[in-house]
Amino acid sequence: MKKLLRILIFILVALLLIALLAMFLAPKKMTLAEDTTIDAPPNLVYNMINDLKKWETWSPWKDIDPNAVNTYSEKTVGVGASWSWKGNKEVGEGTQKIIESEKGKSIKTALEFNGFEGTSHSNWTFEPVGDKTKVTWDFDGAETGFAFRPFNWIMKGALKKSYATGLSRIKEIAENRAKNKEYRGYKINEITLPAKHYLTTRQEVDMANIQQFYLRNLPTLFTAAQKANCEMDGMPGGLYYKWNESEGTTDMAASVPIKEPKEVKGTTLVTIPSGKALQIDYYGDYSKSANAHYAMDDYMKDYGILNNVPIVEEYVTDPTTEKDPSKWLTKITYYIP
Repeated sequence: MKKLLRILIFILVALLLIALLAMFLAPKKMTLAEDTTIDAPPNLVYNMINDLKKWETWSPWKDIDPNAVNTYSEKTVGVGASWSWKGNKEVGEGTQKIIESEKGKSIKTALEFNGFEGTSHSNWTFEPVGDKTKVTWDFDGAETGFAFRPFNWIMKGALKKSYATGLSRIKEIAENRAKNKEYRGYKINEITLPAKHYLTTRQEVDMANIQQFYLRNLPTLFTAAQKANCEMDGMPGGLYYKWNESEGTTDMAASVPIKEPKEVKGTTLVTIPSGKALQIDYYGDYSKSANAHYAMDDYMKDYGILNNVPIVEEYVTDPTTEKDPSKWLTKITYYIP
């Protein structure tokens, strides 16, 4: 019995020494870095990271706990944006905040993990390599208490795998987007248009009254064009100069396109010069086209493009003959420099 007891004590002492050695040899904090090269411009990839809401499309942790609860600050883009999560034991709880962001070049975030002391950091860099982008994602963990340092070895493999999975998904999404020019389900077409001429009535309109504005003004514009013997050059639409969501107003014009420029009493002639443009074919109810405009915004941010005003909506389908709103075609056009 005493012999067995001595053996057990020896084993316990050996285990304790091994544990102490592991604590002594293990790194004070976990650090790692993963990278990949993506066939897409830096801004495109950068924008997928700089908006915390967009992490939902590629996050490697959504597979581990698809039911995790994500909560976002009012601001989700750039410095000051934050995101908190609460999931199962594997995902845990914590908060991530963007603390540095340089457009198309780098992003730094601060991470707080509930139940652990200290602040960890994560860095992203976006480096042009010809027409491609080298993306590096690293983790710089908070200093770990002496007794828990061996966990930095144990957990590093799983975290490296998650980082590699996340980068792989970003690569797939970014390259498909760059190749197909498809955003939020809408194809972005880059085109060149001839000069366009419109008879218009312009004013600031409450967004809730846009339809009434069209109903009041388009028939008048049609009548004026017919009386002046103007040949039509497409379907009626709207020209948008400003869109103020905070105040719920828009500076816009009801418009009728004509083939030759002509001053007509009671209307304002607007000519948009020939040039390059981005265009989306939107099918659906006119009042639900906002997502198509957001898609255009995403595209322009990815490629650093600014648009000229006005933004043009041409209502190609006549709703009096086609009753199904899902078949109504609206051509949304953004002129660009």
